[in-house]
Amino acid sequence: MPKEDRRIIFSRDEVYNALYTMHDQKQIQKLPVGQIITAGMSPENEDKIFFVLENQAEQTHAKVEHDLGFVAAALMLFCKGSGIPLPKSAKKSVMLQEGTVILRVQM
Repeated sequence: MPKEDRRIIFSRDEVYNALYTMHDQKQIQKLPVGQIITAGMSPENEDKIFFVLENQAEQTHAKVEHDLGFVAAALMLFCKGSGIPLPKSAKKSVMLQEGTVILRVQM
């Protein structure tokens, strides 16, 4: 039986918006204001991804780290709000490719 492997590529602004919305919905500490300038896998824990945010107005940087599951949920919520269909039965995972955040959907 054929399988499908789809990748949804997000801009840095879309990733920030997805994370900001998830922080707000979960009522956890607010995401620092800024733009994502770097994304990478945590060297200490392969199940975590980090983002470096730059606030140009205040000339500050902040590093935030999340579990891959949290980021996947945030991206799925973003897709739902944007009208991007995601099959319930599909396996969903987050991956990085050259600093770009990708939601992988496998059926």
